[in-house]
Amino acid sequence: MSERWIRIRTIATSRLVVRAAFLVFFVFSAIQLLRFAEWARGNGPYVSRPEAVAGILPIGHFTSFFGWLKGGGWDTLLPAGLVIIVAALTISLLFKRAFCGWICPVGTVWELAAALGRKLLGHNLRLPRWLDLGGRGVRYLIGGAALLLLASVPLAESIAFRSLPYMWIADIKIITGFAAPLFILVLLLTFVVSMLLGPVWCRWLCPLGALYSAVGIASPCTVHRDAETCINCSRCTDVCHAYVDVEKLGTVRAPECDGCMDCVKECPVDNCLEARAFGTVRIAPWVWPMLAVGLWLAIWGGAKATGNWDTSIPDEAFRQIINSGLLEQRTQGFFE
Repeated sequence: MSERWIRIRTIATSRLVVRAAFLVFFVFSAIQLLRFAEWARGNGPYVSRPEAVAGILPIGHFTSFFGWLKGGGWDTLLPAGLVIIVAALTISLLFKRAFCGWICPVGTVWELAAALGRKLLGHNLRLPRWLDLGGRGVRYLIGGAALLLLASVPLAESIAFRSLPYMWIADIKIITGFAAPLFILVLLLTFVVSMLLGPVWCRWLCPLGALYSAVGIASPCTVHRDAETCINCSRCTDVCHAYVDVEKLGTVRAPECDGCMDCVKECPVDNCLEARAFGTVRIAPWVWPMLAVGLWLAIWGGAKATGNWDTSIPDEAFRQIINSGLLEQRTQGFFE
């Protein structure tokens, strides 16, 4: 294999490149959504409504997801949200928290902050173990309580929620809200704290991260360490941005592992650290992201081809709702 091909492969499958690509796509989709809203108001040319932004509405779509599990049928109005949830859960089950580690655009922002902190300060500060465990416990409590609450919504209400006009345009309101001074202040503060301590949202607060971490524990694809050939250089542990003590483990099943493959790439001993499926089938570090991202794209492509991605709501309905003043109103009720 030529050195040029290896260099291209390494760059194309690096976390920086893959995550940046998803972040750029998300930003582009958000801009397109705002342009669609402007068209609806009569202020610009028509652009089709993007569906990928559905990921920023976890409450609404998880309500619909549990309704689907209870036999309420697939959401044909805004199906992209369900597709994203199913895809994220599937990837987490097979490839640890690969959705968080390779795809999630929100996590990418905080990872960039942490990387900038390491660049400027030399390393991210680590909290005492007891405080770190307590913080991660808060994330699981938030995630568990939220999912339990959403799962308890009666079937009729979860199905009816799909038809609420506010649900159809909530993504526009959220994207618009990103420009609010308070949100920008919180964003900057979180960015600075993430520079110091690492991605605080992902590690201690994100309820979806808690769910994907719990699911990822059962993943058949994990990193294995050969204790006989290990030279205990600690490079695998030092490079782990999730603070997993890889050097002391035989099989890395830690819920915080997101399959970044940094430890495998960093190990100086051939075949000492390997990603494997079912403990036997070796997965090369550059193959892991191809499998995880490939699965994500395959699920999206299947949904797109079968009509289970694009909304069935007519553009004219969106235009009427956007111009009704609903975006400017405060929503009353639990799902505000």
